[in-house]
Amino acid sequence: MLERPTFGLVKGDRVALLGDSLTANPAGYSARVIRRLGEEGIEAVNAGVGGDKTPTALARLRSDVIARKPDAVSIFLGTNDAAIGPGIWVDEPRVPPAAYAATLQWILHLCRLEGIRKFSITPPLYRFEGPAYADYGDGMREYCLAARQVAEDSRVCFVPADAAFAREWALNPGRGGLLLTTDGVHLAERGCEILANAMLSSWGFPAA
Repeated sequence: MLERPTFGLVKGDRVALLGDSLTANPAGYSARVIRRLGEEGIEAVNAGVGGDKTPTALARLRSDVIARKPDAVSIFLGTNDAAIGPGIWVDEPRVPPAAYAATLQWILHLCRLEGIRKFSITPPLYRFEGPAYADYGDGMREYCLAARQVAEDSRVCFVPADAAFAREWALNPGRGGLLLTTDGVHLAERGCEILANAMLSSWGFPAA
């Protein structure tokens, strides 16, 4: 069995956190990650944009990530890709799991062409909750599997945050509605804590 790839961050590195509104939120998980990495002498820059899907993240990759000359890139995308269909994005072109996976591969490829060699991929976070589940259904599973496959095929660090969220749901049997989010998508304090700790643990650092 091959050893799971690590992120390989070292003191002096700069990490770009590429993501959607879950990353962009200045009071969200990214604040914990930025603070904890800073304690290790690692600079983390927030490259999150609300509403991002993998195609739009790819379109802004050069200006928002590559131009900042990072040594490493943390990719956390897929929540909005999984949500296209019913609901607020019903008129947008769907991003099927295969297209999501292919776009992740292009993000890795274009970064590698610029000399970036350290990557981490985090999948969507297990399931939508409450009203968002009613809108989007159980759409995240195939995207979680796709993210895992890309990380395995590309030999990059994978953060099993979906499994961490699934464990939290298992600890709350019979719970309905909202558990780890404020609205079914955006993370509550406990969700931010679980995600940040899943990332830091996978990257070889103690919890935030």
